Amino acid sequence: MVSPTPSYKSTLQRAMSRGQLLTRPAQLVPYEADGLGYKRYPVELVAIPADVEELQSLLKVLKETNAPFVIRGAGTSLSGGPVAAQGGIIIHLSKLRKIEEINPRDRFALVQSGVVLNELEAALEPHGLYYPPDPSSGLSCTLGGNVATNAGGIHCFRYGVTGNYILGLEAILLDGSIVQFGGPAGGRGDWREDWKRLFVGSEGTLGVFTRFWLRLIARPEKVWTFRAMYPDINSASEAIRQLARHPSYPAAIEFMDPRSIDMVENSPMSVGLPRNAYMILTEIDGPPELVDARVGPIAQLLRNCGSDDVSYSDQANQRQALWKARKAQGGLLGQVSPDFVVQDAVIPKSRLNEILNFIYEKADAAGIAVTTIMHAGDGNLHPDFLFDQNKPGELEKVEQIGKELMKKVSEIGGTLSGEHGIGNDKAAYMASHLGPLGQAIQMAIPRPFNTRSQLNPMKVFPERRYA
Repeated sequence: MVSPTPSYKSTLQRAMSRGQLLTRPAQLVPYEADGLGYKRYPVELVAIPADVEELQSLLKVLKETNAPFVIRGAGTSLSGGPVAAQGGIIIHLSKLRKIEEINPRDRFALVQSGVVLNELEAALEPHGLYYPPDPSSGLSCTLGGNVATNAGGIHCFRYGVTGNYILGLEAILLDGSIVQFGGPAGGRGDWREDWKRLFVGSEGTLGVFTRFWLRLIARPEKVWTFRAMYPDINSASEAIRQLARHPSYPAAIEFMDPRSIDMVENSPMSVGLPRNAYMILTEIDGPPELVDARVGPIAQLLRNCGSDDVSYSDQANQRQALWKARKAQGGLLGQVSPDFVVQDAVIPKSRLNEILNFIYEKADAAGIAVTTIMHAGDGNLHPDFLFDQNKPGELEKVEQIGKELMKKVSEIGGTLSGEHGIGNDKAAYMASHLGPLGQAIQMAIPRPFNTRSQLNPMKVFPERRYA
């Protein structure tokens, strides 16, 4: 672990006259992990700058310290992204929470990187505007983390992921200089360089995000939600394929396996779903006349694929009830298991049956409980491995399954992450997934911005160490 030179503590404090510098062990413990929880990394200091100006001053000082540093938002990452893998300093951007502008005429919002996703959604609603990316952690995750991992969410099948809505971004580079790429007009105007594409999904390795110009769209006038239960994976898979190519172009296509349903039904969040069934949730939205005309065909499609249990509604409370099991699943993981890993890979939809059987076979053989959900329209698979790291060998079993799963995903033409990012949880698989040329290109990109890997080291590639 690399530690800052002791004399720098007072220097950092002077650079942050209005912010906070956390140094006591009890203050630092919450910053040792992200949403993964079971992996912990000691941190020397946590700096919480009061505003962008103080953040800029802090970075100028930090560049000269003998320590790596990491940028952190809400810490909801599930990939080991905002943790101090080499020790050092964490910069927490929790005070950069201003929604600076909502422009209904030009349909953009200017927000700081610490804005919580659901707070933005609430602010946009009175204007009839909509920011579609909706990761499940929307109650607490921040825009900075969403951009860093190019987060997706339930409605990404139709509307796309975070990167599709970044018109521009402002960042502070390692030398303390502020740069802007794009802006309210996207890649046009005074800031026409489109380097923002490099920064979206860069996982904190190029610079520190401060502000974003977000593209907004009109809020859908009407939404219908459908829930269908299937007796086997083949019929559920066929429903996914049929929905994905239907002219109604669903906004969301979600999948839950029977093990996930059992977990929900065995909890206080039970909604009365049949056991031993696979669930498909899908939504269509748009102008009322158009979307209403598509309700019958979608319901019939779901039945034709083998479901004799299809429910649907356009009423908000009933739609929420249809979504309840899917929304509850993620929150239950921490209640039913001491530790868990939510994996994140993208597979061809035609290989769902094969991959699910692979996951079940490996987990059952190792004695590890597993449940699986999926942003099925995009092929974005989330198997959840439940374990107790205090039981000898369980952590090693989970890590071995993860390694074999990522190898299998690569072999069938998938990719290692759809929205959670690589972080340090999947960094070990990057070399074999990309090959020598791909790895060389990816390793070269951060060098002009982060020459010595001082900023967020050991993320994406384990070779990126700060010395």
